[in-house]
Amino acid sequence: MKVGRGDLPLWQAYFSGRDCRVEIEGDLFKVTPANNNHPVFFVKGGSQGGSHQPHRWRKRDERNPLLDKLEASEQQVYSQHGEDGVIQCLLDHIPVNHRFVVEFGAYDGVCMSNSRYLLADKEWSGFLIEADKRFYAGLSRLYANNERVKLHNGFVTEENINELFSRAGVPRDFEVLSIDIDSIDYYVWRGLTEFQPKIVIVEYNSSIAPDVDYVVPKSDAVKLSGTSREGASLLAWYKLGLEKGYHLVYGELSGANLFFVHESCSPYLNYAGVEPIDVYQSPQFGVLAGGVAPNGRGYPEAG
Repeated sequence: MKVGRGDLPLWQAYFSGRDCRVEIEGDLFKVTPANNNHPVFFVKGGSQGGSHQPHRWRKRDERNPLLDKLEASEQQVYSQHGEDGVIQCLLDHIPVNHRFVVEFGAYDGVCMSNSRYLLADKEWSGFLIEADKRFYAGLSRLYANNERVKLHNGFVTEENINELFSRAGVPRDFEVLSIDIDSIDYYVWRGLTEFQPKIVIVEYNSSIAPDVDYVVPKSDAVKLSGTSREGASLLAWYKLGLEKGYHLVYGELSGANLFFVHESCSPYLNYAGVEPIDVYQSPQFGVLAGGVAPNGRGYPEAG
């Protein structure tokens, strides 16, 4: 798919202007980091993946069949990185009773979406939440005639998440939950107590070492979004997952997302031996200026 001028504002917003310059060159978006030590890279139209090929920085001592299978399954259809393929691979191994997905923030329903593949290509049902009225307008147009998909324009909080799900008729043990609000994500999942999705996808702060337990203070979550102090570390997410009955089964090559599976799926999915250190990946995504990861990619420092 060729790039279009109409998509340029989206990419200029995604890559902060102070960190990168975004232009069109040929049929690609050209992203030039402000830091000259980091290389120029390119993004395809209709895609959110960079032209670099991410690879696993830490080589595991022993091969794990599940990790190898999930890593090989990474595929980007609508998702920002390899989420679409990993989700489908996990679904191939667990019972699917409701064919129901929940995603927030859902953006416009297509760009960087972890739900679009299931809703559009697999004809699932779902509940999508987007707080920004501009993006919600596109979401509404996209699903205006789709009775299988319910929408909500508003903020999700630790206090209201169970009520929102109940009002939308979300099944208690639905299949897929994708959390991506770039602020209080950790607290929102902590607050989800009345529902037990089988698969949960969250973004983690992979610029923080995997043995550090860190969660951004709730009061600073919005202010520190997009910086090296945003969100929560892998260890913090891992411990929260255990408290809620979830096992961490995978971390993307990009270093962006973690995948958890509920313990009720253990008879169908052998995740024995998968430890947090096995799935950790330093950042290989996003703004390339000021990254604190070993490979120089990732987050800018907090101001």
